[in-house]
Amino acid sequence: MKRFVALPIMLSAALYAGPLTWDRLVQSAQTDPRFEAAQKRSEATSSPRNTKLWDKMELRYQLDGFSFAKHDFELRMSPKTFGEGSADRERYEANKSYELARFGVERSLLLYDRYERGVRYVMRKKINEINKQLLQVNSDRIEVLHLKSGSASFNPEDLMAALEKGATLKADLLSDSTALRDAELKMKIWVPDFDGVDLDSSFLPTMDELAQNLSNGVEVNENFPLVAMARGKRDAEVAQAKQDVSKGRDYISHIGVGYSLQIESRMEKYKELDPSDVYGNGAYSDYRERFNEKAGCDNLADCLDKDARATFLFPDKDDRKTVDKFFVNLAFRLPFFDSGKDGDLKLQVAKLDAESDYLADVRDINQKVARLTEEVLAMIGQWKVQKEYVQQVNASGFMEQFAINSGSDPLLLLRAKESSLESDMKAVKLEYDIFVRYLELLNYAGILAREGSANHLREALK
Repeated sequence: MKRFVALPIMLSAALYAGPLTWDRLVQSAQTDPRFEAAQKRSEATSSPRNTKLWDKMELRYQLDGFSFAKHDFELRMSPKTFGEGSADRERYEANKSYELARFGVERSLLLYDRYERGVRYVMRKKINEINKQLLQVNSDRIEVLHLKSGSASFNPEDLMAALEKGATLKADLLSDSTALRDAELKMKIWVPDFDGVDLDSSFLPTMDELAQNLSNGVEVNENFPLVAMARGKRDAEVAQAKQDVSKGRDYISHIGVGYSLQIESRMEKYKELDPSDVYGNGAYSDYRERFNEKAGCDNLADCLDKDARATFLFPDKDDRKTVDKFFVNLAFRLPFFDSGKDGDLKLQVAKLDAESDYLADVRDINQKVARLTEEVLAMIGQWKVQKEYVQQVNASGFMEQFAINSGSDPLLLLRAKESSLESDMKAVKLEYDIFVRYLELLNYAGILAREGSANHLREALK
C-alpha cells in the first residue's frame, strides 16, 4: 500500500521540478541571499529619515550642598551648527543614491554569474558534440589505415598519430563531461529542484546581432551603476567634508532652561545675634538663656559691657516668587580670533580630491568598455572567417570537386571533414570568448541590473 502512495508523490515531485530553463536560471537571482541582503540595505537607506533639530539634548542635575535642600534641574540643548542641516541632507541623498547604485551592481553580478554559467554550459555542450564527431572521424581514419596496412602507400606513423589523436579526443570528451557535470552542480545551488538542463543556444544573440548592437560603440553615461556608485561616493565625501567644516560654526554652544528647587524642611542658615535681639522686644527673646550661656554674660548690662555675640542655626524659608525659580543658561563661542579660512581650504581640497577620484573611476570604466567593445568586434570578425570556411567545406559542390581531385581517397575526404570540424571548433571557442567579454561589457554598462527584462543578452544596448 505504501508503494502505491509513494509513487504518485514521486511523480508529482518530478513533474514539479521540471527542466532548468534560461527563465528559471535568470529568475533565481531574486531568491539569492546576497540579492535579499542588498535589497534590504538599499531599502533601509532609502527610507525617510527623521529631521534632526539639535546635536544633543541632556538633562543636568546639580546638588547644592549635602543637606539635600537645594536642587537644580536643567534641560540643556546643543543646537545644530550653521550649515550642518543642509550638509546632512546632502549626505543622506548621496548615500541613498550610492546604495541604490550598489544594489544595481550587486544584482548585475548575480545575473552575470548565472548568464556566464549558462553560456559556458551551452558552449561546452557544443564543443562536446564536435569532439564526438572528431572522434568518429578519427576512428574512421584508423579503420582505413588498418585496411591499407598491406599497401605500399601505408605509413605506420600516420596510424600512430591517429591513435594518439584518438586518446587526446577521448580525454577531451572526459573533460567535457566533467565540465558539464560541474556546471550542473553549480546551477543546482541556484535552482535546486530542476530535473535536467534545457538551455539552448537560441536564447543567445547571434554574432550578427552583437555586431549590429556594438557597431556604434557604447557610450558611458551616468545610468551605468558603476558610474552612479562613483558619483554617489563623490557626493558623500563632499557632504562629509561640509559636515566637518560646519562643526566649526558652533557659535551657540548650548541653550539651557532650568528650575531651582529648595526644600524648606531641610533649609537652615547661621545667624549672629547680639543683646538687642534677645532682650527687650527682640525677635529672638526665646533664645535669651542660650545666648547668655553661649556669650558668657548674665543680664543685659553685662552683655552690653562685654559686647556679646553668639551664632545660632535657624530654619530658612524659600521666599522667592515662582517665576524666579526658573533660570536660563546660554553659552556663546567668540569667533573673533578664529580663522575660517582653514575650514574653507579643507572643503575645497576635499571637493577636488572627490572629483578627481570620480573622474578616474569614469575614465577607467570608459577604457574597459572601449577595450571590451573592440575585442568583441575583432573576435566576431575572426568568427566569421572560420564560419565561412566551414560553410565552404560543407558545401556539396566543394566536396564533390574535392573528391574528384583527390581520386576519392577516403583519407583525404576524412581530412577535409576533420578540417571543417576543427574550424567549427575554433568558431565555437571564439563564440565563448565573445560571450565572456560581452557579459563583462553588459556588467560594466549596468544592463544586467535592469529589472523586468527576460533576456538581458538580446535586449542589451538597444
